[in-house]
Amino acid sequence: MDIFHEAPMFQGVRQMLGAFAKAQIRPVARKHDEEESMPWDLMKVAQGFGMSQSALIEGTKGITGKPDDEDEGGDRPKKPRSSSRIAVVGAEELAWGCAGVCLALGGSGLAASPVARMGTAAQKQVFKQALTGLDEHGHIKVAAMALSEPATGSDISGLATTARKDGDHWVIDGHKQWITNGASAAVYVVWAQIDPAAGRAGVRGFIVTRGTPGLIPGRKETKLGIRASETAQVHFEGCRVHEDMMLGIERERGQQGTGGLGDTKKMLDSTRPVVGAQAVGIARAAFEYLLERVQAGTIAGTPMASHQHIMFELADMEMEIQASRLLVHRSAWMADHHQENVKYASIGKAHAARTAQWVTTRAMALLGEEALEPGHPVEKWYRDAKIYDIFEGTGQIQRRIISRALTGVNPT
Repeated sequence: MDIFHEAPMFQGVRQMLGAFAKAQIRPVARKHDEEESMPWDLMKVAQGFGMSQSALIEGTKGITGKPDDEDEGGDRPKKPRSSSRIAVVGAEELAWGCAGVCLALGGSGLAASPVARMGTAAQKQVFKQALTGLDEHGHIKVAAMALSEPATGSDISGLATTARKDGDHWVIDGHKQWITNGASAAVYVVWAQIDPAAGRAGVRGFIVTRGTPGLIPGRKETKLGIRASETAQVHFEGCRVHEDMMLGIERERGQQGTGGLGDTKKMLDSTRPVVGAQAVGIARAAFEYLLERVQAGTIAGTPMASHQHIMFELADMEMEIQASRLLVHRSAWMADHHQENVKYASIGKAHAARTAQWVTTRAMALLGEEALEPGHPVEKWYRDAKIYDIFEGTGQIQRRIISRALTGVNPT
């Protein structure tokens, strides 16, 4: 899959995680999909490969063996990083193994991202400490980012969860839905409205540890795909959180920036390429399965590979997968080089999501009734692909961002 030159560090990550996906993820993917169960045992194994639940707080050292490049001080230009490119390489390989397992292994990163970006040293320590050791079931501890609500998905300006000040605490009330790791998390990053009149500008994030009175993990959801990743409701009923656990608190006290969701939206410049890379991994898995079948199969005594209508379908799949990968890598490269990549992050994510859905749909059609059987790998990839046009911003949201970047006007 080396369509462009990758530095040795990225090649090493691809080879290591590709081997991990083949040897460790593929053999258990069907089991966890059918059971709709988290791969807890595999998550322990993954720690040995540097995939800790607080890896974003710790940097890329766990995977690469050395820390990510640090920024220069003073007025010197910032040095390029490697974290976004490492993340997209790894995400593609792990999602090739199983998108649901990939999300289970990295789901805590959703919560870790805003903590890494806006958290104080003390807040980062609280977050990391909450993920230390095992829970009461002997499972790896995980984190959850509690943002979406029953009536609020992409439009976060309508958050109904509130936080009101009470002395040196904030009191959180509200309900969250479709939260990754929502039922099992040891620590949550909860987004709530502190000033309803301010809209988006009034939204703030709070670190809330499991066991805090008023934090109530809710029902686990049954899903079409990515079933190895837990999705659940979370409820907050008079949940008291100390003021020191509000993210962006240093900025609230007079430093530049809002410290709110506006800052957190900037992290999507790095995370959307990762989601796009996962979609590439799904598309690649289906494509490679189909290609292997075509190379070995015949129709009426002639090789399938000699039939133009089949091979043109595969050629189109290859073109779209390669294009999606390059778009994702471009946006990751821009993030690592401190360049504005909002447009390209949305382009890469939207294109890859469309590619994953199209490739898996055409693979289903070419395989026919065989692929409709429960447990068939292409049937699973087909189900997994759909979510990539929904979470981390729907396809419509991505097109809105791209349109605004082109003209400076929000389309209505």
